[in-house]
Amino acid sequence: MYKPTFPIILLCLFVKYIVFFFIIAFVNNRFKTLVIDKSVNGQELFVNTLGYCIYALIFIFFLMLIFSMPIFFAFKVKNIIYFSILLSVILVIEYFIYTYLASQLNPINGVCNVMISLVFLILFFYRQIISIFKASI
Repeated sequence: MYKPTFPIILLCLFVKYIVFFFIIAFVNNRFKTLVIDKSVNGQELFVNTLGYCIYALIFIFFLMLIFSMPIFFAFKVKNIIYFSILLSVILVIEYFIYTYLASQLNPINGVCNVMISLVFLILFFYRQIISIFKASI
């Protein structure tokens, strides 16, 4: 759909992490545990929700800084084997970084993160991935 320019890769990562954190917030009851259970009234609910969102945005910014350049350079590779290896290494590193920093008790969250990464990379850059595949044949 898009060419893998650096700003588009940043956009892809931002949207992907927003979706991921939204899913994790409600599937694993993080939002309930970290926001709702700690709120007594509507004002505290608002403040705790804002704090949760700011925390997620800071973490998203950190993850975008780490993974934007490697993904950008992965799309510069025109050989499907090297591209696949490089992207696999990036996703494995993403799994370990996320699992180590944010989800040591539930490594399934890291698997979910990697699967959502694959979905969004394909959604955003399927034409480029197909062209890399065709160039390698």
